[in-house]
Amino acid sequence: MSSIVAIVGRPNVGKSSIFNNLTGSNTALVAKFSGLTRDRQYGQAKGSSAILIDTGGISSDSSDLSKDVLEQTELAIKEADILFFIVDVKDGLTALDKEISKRLRKTSKPIYLIINKVDNIKHEALSPEFEELGFTNQLLASSAHNLGLGDIKNILSDISPYEELLDHDNKKDLRISIIGRPNVGKSTLTNKLIGEERVLVSEKSGTTRDSIEIPIKSRNKNIILIDTAGVRKKSSIVEETERSSVSQSLEAVKISQVVIHLIDSQEPLVDQDMHLLGLILSLGRPVILVANKIDLLNEEQKEELKKLVERRLSFAKFVHVHLISAKIGIGIRSLLNLAQEAYLSSTEDLDTNLLNKILIEAVRQQSPSLVGRFRPKLRYVHQGGKNPPILVIHGNNLKKLQRTYKKYIENFFRVALRLKSTPLFIEFVETKNPFEGKVNKLTGKQKKKRKRMIKRNKK
Repeated sequence: MSSIVAIVGRPNVGKSSIFNNLTGSNTALVAKFSGLTRDRQYGQAKGSSAILIDTGGISSDSSDLSKDVLEQTELAIKEADILFFIVDVKDGLTALDKEISKRLRKTSKPIYLIINKVDNIKHEALSPEFEELGFTNQLLASSAHNLGLGDIKNILSDISPYEELLDHDNKKDLRISIIGRPNVGKSTLTNKLIGEERVLVSEKSGTTRDSIEIPIKSRNKNIILIDTAGVRKKSSIVEETERSSVSQSLEAVKISQVVIHLIDSQEPLVDQDMHLLGLILSLGRPVILVANKIDLLNEEQKEELKKLVERRLSFAKFVHVHLISAKIGIGIRSLLNLAQEAYLSSTEDLDTNLLNKILIEAVRQQSPSLVGRFRPKLRYVHQGGKNPPILVIHGNNLKKLQRTYKKYIENFFRVALRLKSTPLFIEFVETKNPFEGKVNKLTGKQKKKRKRMIKRNKK
């Protein structure tokens, strides 16, 4: 069984840098100031079956957000089998380090003291100061210069040896990312879907900075929920950290099979929402548009919301719109089912014979317009890819097909195949004439026959 290792310590001692190095990823955000990591972040250690948890820094700050961070860290400590206690050699032994060590000792769990930022011999000479904490398992490391991390990896390998059977095959998991503007309720929805306070929720926008991955199970299907940072307009982004958060959110869309695009029902489909939706569709991801906070609307306002969404989604009528209240649980139960249906639509194997019957019927009901002397001919179609579904139509003069006719063909296939909430891409491929550019060379016998015919015609 995989061991769970929590990485804990004061803010800005290098916990996230060590986490990223040990997992071989850039999952946790790293910056030069403290208080960046606020939620628990999970990842599997490279070369080991151990699961690492990156936690927020334990500080003496008494703000509400700091209390929430501490609560998340304490949950990680309870969940863990082993603790990696990170300290900063440059700061030296602090009163907060001593307080944290006392708190960790009360858990009676194995503790490894990792003295970080030991970049040179001068820093190494400062490390004996931490012997006062009384931990027998001590390691010197420099996450910035990749020093000493090999020893930590060896410990993880000893603690929890890598077994192929324990390695998660993420391709079998359905990855669903929850994306939207700041403060639309993404973390509240995530917590509601998994049934626990897994990620921080605050009225202050921008609380979530990392993209948090949480494995759950629904209808016997393994699902990885990805709670992302709120995406604002580029002009509104000031901190470099938020730029990284936004980048992670967009990366989450790329690696997801389905996207839940959350909007605020009181401010539905503003320009930034439309920009995000266009981005998701351009990446070819099935998307469920979810309007949150409907508990704040009366019946008349709900009807106005539906009309507004229908009007603004005229270019993407296939997107399923779902109304919820993450706070009180309205419409939550069916949301994952809708996401799974959208995924199945986007990954279905489409029968070539059926596709060609649909193409014939589409052309029979409405032929393409004449272009000059010729009418474009759509000859046959086959599937070219999945998630998103891609159809490849071959024919003649297809370069001259009108945009409106291409849209007609797309919509015809979408209805006939009953695709749900997934983009459909159609490629029109010009069929080449196999004799184009070839000179017709006559045989000797054909040349003689040609001469006789010319003579006969002259007479």
